[in-house]
Amino acid sequence: MIINFYPEYDNAEFEKATKEYAKIWTEEGDRITKTIEKVSGLKFKEKIINAIIYGRISLSHPLQLQSGLSLEEKRGTITHELCHRLLWKNKIKWEKIKGKNGFYLLTHRPVDLILYDIWVELYEEDFAKKHVKHEINLWNEKGISPYKAAWDWALSMTKEQRQKLWRKYLKK
Repeated sequence: MIINFYPEYDNAEFEKATKEYAKIWTEEGDRITKTIEKVSGLKFKEKIINAIIYGRISLSHPLQLQSGLSLEEKRGTITHELCHRLLWKNKIKWEKIKGKNGFYLLTHRPVDLILYDIWVELYEEDFAKKHVKHEINLWNEKGISPYKAAWDWALSMTKEQRQKLWRKYLKK
């Protein structure tokens, strides 16, 4: 898979971050892609993706990656957003959760079922634990963080339980 990285506009921070993301992808992209496919049991359908590097929180559609992150956080973030894209393109369905912040929960529960184990395989368990904390702290709105709720739900299970539940998503 090819990812082309572009700064949102002429900005030294965005340009630096663009080079960092590109370097991560050049050095680790094949391994990231193969690990996501191995753990998920799915194949990426996209061959080329354009990513915009900008100053806000990362998003998967279109791929927009936050500039002001450490290299470690950039690794975790690109992996996270690619998992969203993988599920979306493979039409993985998940249950709808009613209530405030439900959208974030319903989009993050299936991702979190596989993402922790992907991070562990790519970068070890300490990395995975740190990046879960990073994601939980992304929420700066009122109420309970939907990121925290989704991670609490996924990590309340063992790896084997997550894998078993993930297989049910694949059958839907």
